[in-house]
Amino acid sequence: MPNATSTPNDYASKLHRSLGEELTSRVDAIVDEWGAAGKVARLWARDASLWTGAGEGAWLGWLDVASAQLADADRFSVLVEDVRSGGFEDAVLVGMGGSSLCPEVLSLTFAAQTAGLPRLRVLDSTDPQQIKTLQEQIDLSKTLFFVSSKSGSTLEPNILAAYFHARVKDLLGAEEAGRRFVAITDPGSPLQELAEREGYRAVFPGVESIGGRYSALSDFGMIPGAACGVDVVSLLEHAGEMAHACAADVPTGENPGLALGAIIGCARPAGARR
Repeated sequence: MPNATSTPNDYASKLHRSLGEELTSRVDAIVDEWGAAGKVARLWARDASLWTGAGEGAWLGWLDVASAQLADADRFSVLVEDVRSGGFEDAVLVGMGGSSLCPEVLSLTFAAQTAGLPRLRVLDSTDPQQIKTLQEQIDLSKTLFFVSSKSGSTLEPNILAAYFHARVKDLLGAEEAGRRFVAITDPGSPLQELAEREGYRAVFPGVESIGGRYSALSDFGMIPGAACGVDVVSLLEHAGEMAHACAADVPTGENPGLALGAIIGCARPAGARR
């Protein structure tokens, strides 16, 4: 669990909200209730009774994923050099749902191509026209494919991977085709077995305690980002700072994560999305 420092919480001081009197009152009540019940500490302790007590604590790996990634940060630079040596112009991530969300954000946020590294594209649709359009925009002989699936058995990314692998195989042969594919999947999944059988360039593991839609800072988000020039180490360092700002011993009134969660939780039933 991250420990708060004795210095002022910079993130809390930068948090500004304009919610209206009624919504502000409801948010403040939630924050006060969490403080009185010690719920932030229980969250960091992975106390499943905060939900239904039915095993939810086993899905909280996202709490300390930033620090876990930074403990092995050298592998990102190794990956970058390997990708650079391949001379790739494009990287295409095929995925569906949670596994493709972070790479899509990175591809839009860091759209400029880094010298010597491929530009990142995301394909999370089986629509034939979208597939055709993307294929016309890339040189298959100079493209690296990331196949991203937590379970390794999701139909859509498996179909896309099979299609592009066949196209590259026709162009370059079986061995070279495999070298142009990277799998990101939970250990022991069918996708890992496929990657090993087809001679994929690399296999990067997901974290079994992190669900797909919470996987941005795990390899599902950071590996494609790093390969295409995003400074993922800096991103993870900032994420670690935020984790410290949301630690169990930070006063609940100064906890930006708790404040944001309370705002989202209270605003949705109030019809804020409309």
